[in-house]
Amino acid sequence: MPTFNSTDFSTEPLLLPPLPLQRPLLMIGHGTRDEEGRQTFLDFAKVYQALDSSRPVVPCFLELTAPTIQEGVDQCVEQGYTELSALPILLFAARHNKFDVTNELDRARVRHPQVRFHYGRHFGITPGILDLWRDRMSKLDQPFGDSEPQEQSKIQNRQDTVLLFVGRGSSDPDANGDVYKMARMLWEGSGYKTVETCFIGITHPRLEEGFRRARLYEPKRIIVLPYFLFTGSLVKKIFDITAQQQEQYPEISMTCLPEMGIQPQLLSILRDREIETQLGQVQMNCEMCKFRQAAVSKGVTHGHSHDHADDHGHHDHHGHSHEATDPYADLEHYHQRIWQAP
Repeated sequence: MPTFNSTDFSTEPLLLPPLPLQRPLLMIGHGTRDEEGRQTFLDFAKVYQALDSSRPVVPCFLELTAPTIQEGVDQCVEQGYTELSALPILLFAARHNKFDVTNELDRARVRHPQVRFHYGRHFGITPGILDLWRDRMSKLDQPFGDSEPQEQSKIQNRQDTVLLFVGRGSSDPDANGDVYKMARMLWEGSGYKTVETCFIGITHPRLEEGFRRARLYEPKRIIVLPYFLFTGSLVKKIFDITAQQQEQYPEISMTCLPEMGIQPQLLSILRDREIETQLGQVQMNCEMCKFRQAAVSKGVTHGHSHDHADDHGHHDHHGHSHEATDPYADLEHYHQRIWQAP
């Protein structure tokens, strides 16, 4: 099978449109306790900075690791800047993007009232990301190794292949709906038998259920697509579960593609988001946001908890580690609470 390395970046020059302003960029990642995932995000920021040194690119994290958002802001202020662009390096607009990052920026405004913040848009559903995944899947259909042509043909037939699209999972129905939309758009016109969508945490269906549904189509091949920007404990969990499924069902060829990683398409999207932030052209669809609906019904426009969850959506405020309870594990309970704003 072709191999993919999510941290491989082409040495060919990437031409990006010029920036209207030389305003510092605060690149805000989710954060992870996985050191490899943390370092990949920092490397992503380093590559992006190297493409244009006209202004500082300052990476920071919302939670779980350092540097924090406050530390990133402080770094810019210490260099004398009074205006910052802040971009959430997130795939979908869920609670972190809508509330938690903005809460941190509100704290920064109180600490630095002389600084003006310009908050940008998440990555969302874009042609560049669709092209990235389509390119990876096309490489799976290319001849590989010393396998017999007959065996290759059997495995490579897209009509016998089910895509298993795996999202992170969110307590925001709007974001979960976007995962399904992305999976559907990737499948349209692809020639694959079908696509099943599932999640690795918080929401349903979970990954194990996704595999069960995929097997109902009696495929010869299942391709697992972890819809993540960078590696971390959840991505590695997806690989582990895929390996377990392959062992249980050896008659089905299973391939788990890596997370997106440092890729030209993502760097181009990041440039687009930075430019629209500088020009004040950020547009977000918040009509279906449960947090907005709750705020409007209560007559408030902002205000949210400063607590953050770890990679599995659980809170950890203790000095010792233990297995946290998954508040969304029970499907009936999930349906009862999913449209409730915390």
